[in-house]
Amino acid sequence: MALGQRDESLAATFRLTPVLNNLMGLLMNVPVVTPEMIRQRLEIAPDAKVAAHRLRKHLEPWQIKIQSRRNVGYWIEDEDKLRVRELIRQKMAGQMVTPEVVVDNELAAEGDDETAE
Repeated sequence: MALGQRDESLAATFRLTPVLNNLMGLLMNVPVVTPEMIRQRLEIAPDAKVAAHRLRKHLEPWQIKIQSRRNVGYWIEDEDKLRVRELIRQKMAGQMVTPEVVVDNELAAEGDDETAE
């Protein structure tokens, strides 16, 4: 499929369904994805908002944000695209890729079990 829509490395890294994988591939390869593109090229969800919402929710644990603007479309900022590519690289190298844990808007260090006494 054109535009990297069926990127198996995305599906494996983020455990995406085929529909979400296609949308994520499009967002990674096109600067701005319009609702029309989602409906026509991906042939998913009669309402592009539904598809974008599902992908946003799925990516929340990794703190990867899908931006949007009415009458413009959807996009992923370059900074987040770089993070996605790095996570894919780690996964393909055999490393464990897990979502970041966020507590009160701050990253929690793994294994930090200190308690107040």
